[in-house]
Amino acid sequence: MNFKELNLSKEVLDALKTCNYKHPTPIQEKIISQILKNKDVQAIAPTGSGKTAAFSLPIIDKLKKNLVDDFRLPRALILVPTRELAVQIDASIKKYAVHTDLKSATIFGGTKMEPQVNKLKKTIDILVATPGRLAEHIKEKNVNLLHINTLVLDEADTMLEMGFSEEMAVIFDSFATKPQTMLFSATLGESIKKLGEKILTSAFCVNVDKNQKETHRIVQSVYYINKEEKSSLVSYLIGKNYQQQFIVFTRTKQTAEEVFDYLLASGLKCDSLHGDKTHGKRQLAIQKFRDNEIQVLVATDITARGIDIKGLEYIINYDIPNSVDDYIHRIGRTGRAGLDGNAISLVSSSEIYSLKVIERKLHMKFVVVNEEGYGKDMIDVIKSPKINVKKEAKRIVTGAFGHNKPKTKTKKKITKRDGNPKVDKKPKNGDKVMVDGKVRTVKVKEKKPKKKIDSATFAKVKKSYLSSKR
Repeated sequence: MNFKELNLSKEVLDALKTCNYKHPTPIQEKIISQILKNKDVQAIAPTGSGKTAAFSLPIIDKLKKNLVDDFRLPRALILVPTRELAVQIDASIKKYAVHTDLKSATIFGGTKMEPQVNKLKKTIDILVATPGRLAEHIKEKNVNLLHINTLVLDEADTMLEMGFSEEMAVIFDSFATKPQTMLFSATLGESIKKLGEKILTSAFCVNVDKNQKETHRIVQSVYYINKEEKSSLVSYLIGKNYQQQFIVFTRTKQTAEEVFDYLLASGLKCDSLHGDKTHGKRQLAIQKFRDNEIQVLVATDITARGIDIKGLEYIINYDIPNSVDDYIHRIGRTGRAGLDGNAISLVSSSEIYSLKVIERKLHMKFVVVNEEGYGKDMIDVIKSPKINVKKEAKRIVTGAFGHNKPKTKTKKKITKRDGNPKVDKKPKNGDKVMVDGKVRTVKVKEKKPKKKIDSATFAKVKKSYLSSKR
């Protein structure tokens, strides 16, 4: 199939020729015609499958048919989780709409509000925004979304994970009528199903993950290695493939900076990408990577969601990610648009269990690779991994309720039964005892036994006692 068969306009087809797009990808082939028919869409597709063009092309095609010369308010809204992804999508829309008069703009956090307020006062047809910042503009009444007729939620699973549910509710409430809605996600979890039930009406559902596996050729390998050897192995692998570019993923900002410093000291051209950097510095790092000015980009998961580098062949998981979804997004940076890719994971003893969880959920086995000089003592750990559970340290609490009253041990009374020779024995009649240096014989007065009386005598005594009481 070619793009002409999808009934796209001449202006859009001309833009596709400029971009050298010859044939639609599976997701583009399935949903473009549905979007042109104004149907709601729910699509599950991995990153790099061409979904940006899949929703952008028909939106541009529909909006250009209803252009007016006067000031125009946003009619299409595209929500994304990160500013990097917002910038990337906006750049793609500008390329696809180059032969039209449509205007697009981006709104995201991490920058000042005033320039964005001025931007919102101008003509905008397509608005690309992050939920948090857009919700702020809505509350400040800086933006009018009453004319929105098309809504796209890209990377919806990530937005929900980042806790944007309340912000998205604020945005949905600002529409005059329910817009045509498109929900895109790399994974289909319970949260996505529930969101789809709320905002979609008779949606056209498609899952191109199975179809994509045939063209999305990514070799996924693993090195079992000690934690302290990871930076050294990363430097070695990059040097071994010195003609290629790499994205190295870490879980935390601190680890990203540590790896960046190590690789920089190793003589590699690299930069880091994480949340502590300003938007300008982050965009500069991405641009330098795209322009081949640097060979390595060390990034955290969230900041790397919007990176689209054509022909990137290698990514390295310095740390195993916290979730399977994060793993899918990471490896989606390589092997894009049907090209070959390599995803390398460095796994220490404490991460083996997390790796097995990913393998089980993806129904696959990673290719185990050994590098001479690394991970020598990991063989036994791999065969029988031990999960070390640290005992919680005993809390030291002070104050009135912090300490229990110590229990005092009561002294046991020593008796004759205990067989203690120190206990004095009570002398019996006839025993010899020492008194004032003289031996004396003990004489104990014996108690006289009580006289026993018969019943008749007892009755007489009792009768006389009672009569005396009267």
